[in-house]
Amino acid sequence: MKSTIAKFVFIIITFICWSTLTRANYFTIENYMDQSLQSLCNDNVSLNFSNAVISEINQNFISSPVITCLNLMDNSIEKIEKGAFKKLPNLTQLFLSNNKLNSENKLNLNFGSHDKLQMLIINNVNRYSYSRHTFFQQNRFSIQIFDEYPNLEILSLRENYAVDLKFVQETPGYRFGYTTPRSSQNWMPFPKLKILDLSGNIITTTSFIRLLSNSLYFLDLHNNSLSNLNLNRKGNKLFALNLDENKFNNIRHYGNSLSMIGLKNLHYLSVSGNNINTIESDAFQDNNELLFLNLSSNHIHDLYSTTFENLQYLETLDLSINQLENVPQLSNETEISTLYINSNNIKKIISHTFVRMPKLMKLLMRENQIDEIDVNAFAHLNLLKELDLSGNMLSSLPKGWTESLVSLKYLGLSENKFTSLESLSLTNTWPSIDVLYLMKNPLECLNVKYFENLPQNLVIDLINNSNFTKKWIQDTSTPNTLMEDIEI
Repeated sequence: MKSTIAKFVFIIITFICWSTLTRANYFTIENYMDQSLQSLCNDNVSLNFSNAVISEINQNFISSPVITCLNLMDNSIEKIEKGAFKKLPNLTQLFLSNNKLNSENKLNLNFGSHDKLQMLIINNVNRYSYSRHTFFQQNRFSIQIFDEYPNLEILSLRENYAVDLKFVQETPGYRFGYTTPRSSQNWMPFPKLKILDLSGNIITTTSFIRLLSNSLYFLDLHNNSLSNLNLNRKGNKLFALNLDENKFNNIRHYGNSLSMIGLKNLHYLSVSGNNINTIESDAFQDNNELLFLNLSSNHIHDLYSTTFENLQYLETLDLSINQLENVPQLSNETEISTLYINSNNIKKIISHTFVRMPKLMKLLMRENQIDEIDVNAFAHLNLLKELDLSGNMLSSLPKGWTESLVSLKYLGLSENKFTSLESLSLTNTWPSIDVLYLMKNPLECLNVKYFENLPQNLVIDLINNSNFTKKWIQDTSTPNTLMEDIEI
């Protein structure tokens, strides 16, 4: 039961992080995740030795048949002898983060196998305080697994600056690594592993893949140095994959760089902050279950119209911070409800641009170079609730451009070049909009007659209009109470 709760906490918090796309809060979320997992230790069959100034764990460290969770985080542990936890036969959760376990360019996890252990958390256990670059140059080491964990389901080895993960079979008199296909099949240290976090290391090779089980459900490899990855059969059950901040330059169905072959159960994929400039037309051929796809902060200049044609359930697509000059045209209708395409090089939105995305509810196109929008650009978007065109170069909008936007509630037009409200051409849309953002536009005047048909609860945000002269053109027939119902 505890393991099930832990998996739920781990996955849900990560998905919240991805879905909100708040990268600035990543470390806060990581800390919260650690605290949430640690809280599972707070029961009557657990021992909490965190912050106890322990430097060494000797053999048979403690003996108890009832202890299920042991927390040894935030100490100065440099050595754990083999068999240290042998007399804890029912131990299911072990926390060893924030210690000093690495030595001689190795992080040796050789304290002995454990039949019941389901969760093993060993984050940030290097004893050095160098910068990431210096550490990579001077202290390249591997994480070495010496024993088998037949029931381990959650393994976190985050922020250890390791370049690889290896399994080493220990035999009397010498040690040797099993690296041949035959030995990797015979020696699988984690046959039931479902969640693996290797983020924040410096992994460059993919030899660790042979250690993974076919039951892997969640894999976090963000902030490493990977340029190639092919999980193939190891990813048959993979549900979520985080590859942010690596060195991939293209995405393919099969081949070098990032291969998506065999990931048939994948629902969440994030490949933000890489060097991707090419996505092959058949890249996502096997990934028709994908719901969330983050391709932001890359170098994508163009996309094939068929690239996403097999993603029939895709709901969220993030293409922000790339080099797109046009909104990608899709070959078939999709289920996309949220599209981020901020910070690209788009200059014009042509007629019927989103005809293949009729389910769109949230469209963000901030900080492009848009100076022209066709009157039918947003045709068919009857469900759209939020539209953000802030930070562009718009000075006017065509009459009737919002005719299809019958559900629109939030409209962002801040930081453009509008000089009057009339240039927005919003008369027919007023009844549905709740909030209109117009900050930092060079507005010269406000014609009060323009507000006559506004709903009472409409909020118009005009803060920080540096060129706004507060000149009001008020018709004597306009009720004096009209402006009292408008929040500016």
